[in-house]
Amino acid sequence: MASPLLLSILIVNWNVRDLVRACLQSVRRQTLLAADQYEIIVLDNHSQDGSVDMLRSEFPDLMLMASDVNLGFAAGCNRAYAQARGDYILLLNPDTEVLNHALDTLLATMRGRPQAAVMGPRLVRSDGSFQRDSAGALPTLANTAWNYLFLQQLLPARLAPPALFLADDVRELRPIEWVSGASMMLRRQALGATIFDEAFFMFGEDMDLCHRMRQAGWQVLYDGTTSVLHHHGSSFDQQDSLAVLATAHRGPRRVFAQRHGRLSLMAYDSIVMLGFGMRWPLYALLNVLRPGRGYGQRSIFSRRYLRAVLQERGRPLPQRKG
Repeated sequence: MASPLLLSILIVNWNVRDLVRACLQSVRRQTLLAADQYEIIVLDNHSQDGSVDMLRSEFPDLMLMASDVNLGFAAGCNRAYAQARGDYILLLNPDTEVLNHALDTLLATMRGRPQAAVMGPRLVRSDGSFQRDSAGALPTLANTAWNYLFLQQLLPARLAPPALFLADDVRELRPIEWVSGASMMLRRQALGATIFDEAFFMFGEDMDLCHRMRQAGWQVLYDGTTSVLHHHGSSFDQQDSLAVLATAHRGPRRVFAQRHGRLSLMAYDSIVMLGFGMRWPLYALLNVLRPGRGYGQRSIFSRRYLRAVLQERGRPLPQRKG
């Protein structure tokens, strides 16, 4: 391996040519590190939209790894990590943009906290609004029910369990159970040979990694003072692929199953099914009563997500790999 660097920035791209271009431009524009202190590695997951040609022509100085199959997010990150030279690793989604030198801030904060293995920033949507799934607590029956069964509207806040997704937009640095893999700073010393368990295709691998780091005695931190723009954080509701929706459910479900028994897993599945089973007709009714406010799309999404959950129920959980 060549001489080490301070930071390796890893991006796994799939069919978002224009977004990954904007992401890379923001990295170049917003990163204060000298060019010889960091590297950018892009692994392209067999994109069909001209991403590879664009990356080769417009960003010839980065390391491009073009896979001939879609490896998924977890395995893609691991392949890129195997080539990385940085003492610190930054995972960055191709649909993000760096704001206000955020990467330098995250790096400086982590370097000053030697027990921190993972750190994530506050994520904001394209309209500037806060993205709750920037971070949160690992899934339990209590916070899953609170999140999916409208309990926050029915019960006093003092009864709320640690939130599955951040309940408040707190602008501070604090320990937390997991942070989003959309923008995640990592300490190589804590990682070992790989980053993620490749039994996760995408979704949930960030929760699993953070749980393993905390079990090993490292800190996981959320930096609410530092923001990264995440363009597609608000577009998942429009997803109509059952395969993708099933993957979105499968990841957190597997994280839950790793720490709980079979009966608890059955209860977890039931809570999620009930939650989306209620949302489907409720949002359909609200769309009739208050048209033009997006309830129709929410109803369609809820119906599709319910089908994906039913598809996953009873499927054996994959063994750890990678």
